[in-house]
Amino acid sequence: MSVMTGINDPYFREDPGSGLQRINIHQFNLNPGSSDWKPWRTNDGRILPNANSRLDIICDPFDVGGLLQLTTHFDPSVAGKSFGGFGIRAPISPPVSLNDKTFIEFDFYYPKSAFGKYMRLEIWSTSSGGEGEQVDAGFQGHNTRQCYIRGNDLDVNNLNPGWIGFYEGQTWFKKLICVETPVTSGTWEYLNIDIHTETGTKLEGDLLLFGNIRIAKMDPHGRPLLDIVNEKSFSEVTPIKEKYNPDNGYFYVGTTGSGIVDPNTIRGYHYEIFVDENNLKPEIHVGPPDWLNKEFPNFKFKNVRGVTYRNEEGKEWELPTESYLQVRDSGNYKLHGHCLAWYHQAPPWMTQLIPENASMQWDPTGLFYSGGNSSSGPYLKVPKDMARRIYFDHIVYLMRHFMSTDERYRSSKERGVIPFYSFDVINEEIHESRHIHIINENPDAWKTALRHVSWLMAMTDNSYIDLRQHYMYLLFKFAHIAVPNELMAEKYKKGYNNPDIVPGYMKFDNHDHNGSIDAYVSEKPPILVYNEYDIINPSKAKVVYNMVRELNIKWCQDPLYDGRKLIECIGSQGHDFISQDVASRTMQSLDLFVTLINEGLLDSICISELDLKQLDYAPGGGAFAPAVLNEKQADSIGYQYALLFKLYEKYKKYISHVFFWGQYGSGWQQSYLPFDHEQKASQAYYAIMDPDKFIKGHSYLESFFEGEYNKIIA
Repeated sequence: MSVMTGINDPYFREDPGSGLQRINIHQFNLNPGSSDWKPWRTNDGRILPNANSRLDIICDPFDVGGLLQLTTHFDPSVAGKSFGGFGIRAPISPPVSLNDKTFIEFDFYYPKSAFGKYMRLEIWSTSSGGEGEQVDAGFQGHNTRQCYIRGNDLDVNNLNPGWIGFYEGQTWFKKLICVETPVTSGTWEYLNIDIHTETGTKLEGDLLLFGNIRIAKMDPHGRPLLDIVNEKSFSEVTPIKEKYNPDNGYFYVGTTGSGIVDPNTIRGYHYEIFVDENNLKPEIHVGPPDWLNKEFPNFKFKNVRGVTYRNEEGKEWELPTESYLQVRDSGNYKLHGHCLAWYHQAPPWMTQLIPENASMQWDPTGLFYSGGNSSSGPYLKVPKDMARRIYFDHIVYLMRHFMSTDERYRSSKERGVIPFYSFDVINEEIHESRHIHIINENPDAWKTALRHVSWLMAMTDNSYIDLRQHYMYLLFKFAHIAVPNELMAEKYKKGYNNPDIVPGYMKFDNHDHNGSIDAYVSEKPPILVYNEYDIINPSKAKVVYNMVRELNIKWCQDPLYDGRKLIECIGSQGHDFISQDVASRTMQSLDLFVTLINEGLLDSICISELDLKQLDYAPGGGAFAPAVLNEKQADSIGYQYALLFKLYEKYKKYISHVFFWGQYGSGWQQSYLPFDHEQKASQAYYAIMDPDKFIKGHSYLESFFEGEYNKIIA
């Protein structure tokens, strides 16, 4: 029985029922050896373009069962058409009678190379006897539903995409397709699925996969669930930071945003550390340095935002100084910088840099480099010391602009230092899926699991013999030098005339005063973070572990070693979704990193970008923020937050800070946060503030979360 809204106790609810859920009424056979699925003509009368296109049922490479594999061949110049289509079909036995809520569902798997090649899926049926050679005229042209899958509808190039694994040399992604049948009566005897290509697309042996193909109807016994009613404004409840703070033995809690902090807003009332989602990313370095323009006078760097910055002094940076100055002047708040290096949102001129000896995009040794997002030519090959000079200047200038008073960095004594608590030095540099196979083959690997973004890879010797020449090592080393402690400043000064300690590229751009960086010494330099998504995946977590361990050990032998860790903190992004095992997989990942801390090879962990998605199979069904939730959806999101914060409590001595990736309403990719679109405290808020009470008061969800609470408290 559902608790009545309006007198809702956020810490208790009995099971409100199953709601209006879809239930499977027919599952198609995808077992190896089945001959149900056959190539077929498309609904508009075209046939498979050539005999090389074929269907096979394969054992699923992603460990979720059998998959239907379509190998596609289509050359528009041969077929005489501007775009192509492929049809597949299987019988429905026994035939399915339709009603006003009948759905076709399947998992659609596509490789990274599919981006931009396919236009739409078309779902249709026939209702004739035998082999269905004659199409019932009453259905043709009407009994069809289209689902567009253009590039923007696939998440290949989204940040933190929903990749599923690595197969046939490519990263693969999965998308749930669910379409409602366009007719409300009649009988289906065959299911047809067509896929249409974009205009002019040429396909030669391209692969697509289909899995878990089924027909579903709404449960006739289901009743609609009541919408949740969040009653209290954010200012009527206890501030989150009142519980979670270092004085209470916890960690800092923060959210997104910069600019003036008003204590009467969610940001000022509930949080004490802030990160802006966008305004410190590498793209603020809008134009190449003047010396690089002069070095290559005939190379035309790409224009930035429609403006040619080439040879225009003072147009190299667009720095968001005021927004951080306002945070500093608003009170006792802390700042986090995101981020100094990234494969995405880098300025176009930077993405045009590639290694001097690059001859191909993919190096057969596995030490490949990738152009990364937003990368397009023309490309400029640069020597490694020149690339190092570029990034040394980039990191030093940006960090010292805020954390010094030197006019050289467009600062001043009048403005004063804008202190940052921490910086993401490098963001998401592990390849999205190769780590699965790499770690299985070599548990100690990490170098070949990186993205090797071309403009970063330009800094690295191909040999990798000396780890201190690796771009990951160098980028963190540059950040240590940018805002040094006293020991670093002393060693820099003593080693200044030794090119093995302070190489020439560090001296070209006046980043010291006669060999001294004493003026930039900070009593509390910012914590230097490596930030990565999906490191609750065991193989990806192991890559991070291997990398941090090896780099930090090597740093201790560096002539400029300053007593700090090279990488001081691992940032684990929390763009997760409601799932039976998110909490326990997060715990396994944290356990791995805690071993580094206990060995003295890491200082802390942070939860860097926390929000939660409510997917279709979660209790209560799917939802996209800021849509109002039904009671079961709200409870399941709260339960997941409760599990995570119970876990963070368990590891609180190891955690530096936790960031919610959004302030209220909708987080990243329409995820849910502790406060709803009306800035009221949601079930998630109450779960965060008292995880034990919330979990015990929503025991009806225990079966879905499969004993996660007991795993955490064990």
